Amino acid sequence: MLTDRQIQAAIRGARGETILNDGARGKGAGSLRLRIRLGARGVTATWFAWWQKDGKAATITLGRYPELTLAEAREKCDQAVGQAKNPAAAQVPATDRTVAKLFAGYIASMRQDGRRSADEVEGQLDRAMAVLGADTPAGDVTPADIALVLTPIYERGARVMADRMRAYLSAAFNWGIEAGNDYRAKVRQDWGIKSNPAAQVKRDTAANVARDRNLSADEMAALWHAVDGEGFMDGTGAAIRLLLCCGQRVHETMRLEGRDVDLDAAVWTMPATKTKGGKPHAIPLPRQAVEVLRPLVDKYGRGALFPARFGESERQLASSVGKAIRRWLVGSGAERFQARDLRRTWKSRAHDAGVDRFTRDLIQQHAKGDTGSKHYDRAEYMPQMRDAMDKWEVWLDCNVVKTQHKHSVAA
Repeated sequence: MLTDRQIQAAIRGARGETILNDGARGKGAGSLRLRIRLGARGVTATWFAWWQKDGKAATITLGRYPELTLAEAREKCDQAVGQAKNPAAAQVPATDRTVAKLFAGYIASMRQDGRRSADEVEGQLDRAMAVLGADTPAGDVTPADIALVLTPIYERGARVMADRMRAYLSAAFNWGIEAGNDYRAKVRQDWGIKSNPAAQVKRDTAANVARDRNLSADEMAALWHAVDGEGFMDGTGAAIRLLLCCGQRVHETMRLEGRDVDLDAAVWTMPATKTKGGKPHAIPLPRQAVEVLRPLVDKYGRGALFPARFGESERQLASSVGKAIRRWLVGSGAERFQARDLRRTWKSRAHDAGVDRFTRDLIQQHAKGDTGSKHYDRAEYMPQMRDAMDKWEVWLDCNVVKTQHKHSVAA
């Protein structure tokens, strides 16, 4: 049986990942285990229940140590394994039916399902929790409370983010409702939520209309040189330059790790777990991107190249880039644009550089609908993409990097 002293010693000496076992709990009762992991943001310790079902191992996350004590984890483990072995059992009231516990349970379920957006959603729900109150009973949250979260975001002009926050909150509360009645769930918990408060708040349907904003060469140059100024901290300036260099999605760029790039070969390889389409993707890097990445790799090695400074997330959220851009726009007087517009900018300006549309689509992972395009090997097109990036590298130097724009507006 584990003791708190053993756990704390293991945390202090953490190297990589270690799993501690609290011991067998009787035949068929499974066991309580603690996963201790050393990441870019320090050591985390997560409880999970383990048991065998139909001859195969099954697990479910219980919570973080020390927030969930050893005694509480043992109780939850017994409860979780019992419910899993008897799915028809009655609902079990969720432990501490608070907003904080609800959001933590929802994020844990996202990670268990392999949802790549879990980190981003977690960061946004943390911001919402600061308004709703971490200790507020989840069943007491009203539509008016949700509006209090969304109004400041909307009023600062971030309509898309406000609409996304509403969607994140709706999904979290919906998960809480379904947790008590989903016959497929391993543990059926009653969070005391009678109706979804976020679902009763009207969507801003105009927030997600198709956009066509893309930056001109002069606007790109102004932004490129501005990130050298004060205010673009925590890697956001480097991230913006990578977006301009490579034209990839913001969240994929912010998930970049040193192990994903070969600077000598000038290639960025994204594993399937980091791409929107769930398929691996590799692109050649222009010289400017290599120059942006080299100091990051020297500093962070094979780990996250945009690590978070605060909180439990290992890396910065994609929204941090948008915030930096919005701050810069206030002082620059430039026409408003969003972080995601940089991807469209790359595609438009790469056309100006002489890159054909098919190759631009290859580089940006744009899916094709025909059968042949679905099954081709993108590695066959690496030389073609390399030629395209060579053209882009020259254009970028002439029109952006080596221009005389020296904007230093803080962002």
